[in-house]
Amino acid sequence: MPPRFHLEYFDPPAALQRYVLTLFSFVWDEPVISDRHPGALAQFSLFPYGSGWVEFAGKRDSLTGEAHMLAGFSSAAPFAMKGPWHAIGASLSSLGWAALTQKPANRFVDRFIPPQELIGGEVLSFAADTNEHYRSGKLSGKQAAFAVADWLAPRFGEVPELHERLIGQVTDWLGGSFNPDLEDLFSALPYSRRQAERLVERYFGFPPAALARKYRAIRAASLLAEHNLTSEEQARIEEAFYDQPHMIREIRRYCGYTPSRLGGDEEPLFQAMLRMKNFNRIG
Repeated sequence: MPPRFHLEYFDPPAALQRYVLTLFSFVWDEPVISDRHPGALAQFSLFPYGSGWVEFAGKRDSLTGEAHMLAGFSSAAPFAMKGPWHAIGASLSSLGWAALTQKPANRFVDRFIPPQELIGGEVLSFAADTNEHYRSGKLSGKQAAFAVADWLAPRFGEVPELHERLIGQVTDWLGGSFNPDLEDLFSALPYSRRQAERLVERYFGFPPAALARKYRAIRAASLLAEHNLTSEEQARIEEAFYDQPHMIREIRRYCGYTPSRLGGDEEPLFQAMLRMKNFNRIG
């Protein structure tokens, strides 16, 4: 069965790779679209086509307008769009969110935010012009994605050096194990436990224990989607959870689906959105 959508990723310019994990162009041309959004990474995105709603904790938020930002979700969120739906933009690292918005990520979890609330009203004219050029055919999806990168580039500000170092340490800690030890993190950081927890939540959106739980599920889902995964590699992934039902519940919570390898339906959108390349530099 052919994919219902088209999703392309582009490496950001070298000068932005600390801030931007990937650029993307997404096209889904069905008239009615509904699914679950993992909200795994912070994003800045343009919507040249499409409007709808997304639901958080039983409350529906409208998705309208030319541009949106998100800091991340605490669990996969149901959404519905009136198609066609096209989205173009940038997935941001934790450092990228902080440098661009100068605001704590944890204050904006589980929301789509109008970007003018975070980075100023000039984003509205940029979004309107870029979307119009895309709709008229003057820009391809790739060209529009790089236009986003060019526009964002001068708007990344400074993050305190010690805090930038903390972001890097937390990123390394998350990537070191499926079940990273909290004490390893706290002992490596030059802060009290309470200060460390507060700073991790500020820059990553969640306190350390919740952050590790979320990324364990995301990494497991991404790896389980690999077609060449061996049974031994799958067993090592499962060892990070109490048992396979626990792993399935965690992946469904954070990613919104059960991997087909574990008996779920094929979910090509989320296999694409959660490709491992997007999480190699999550900080």
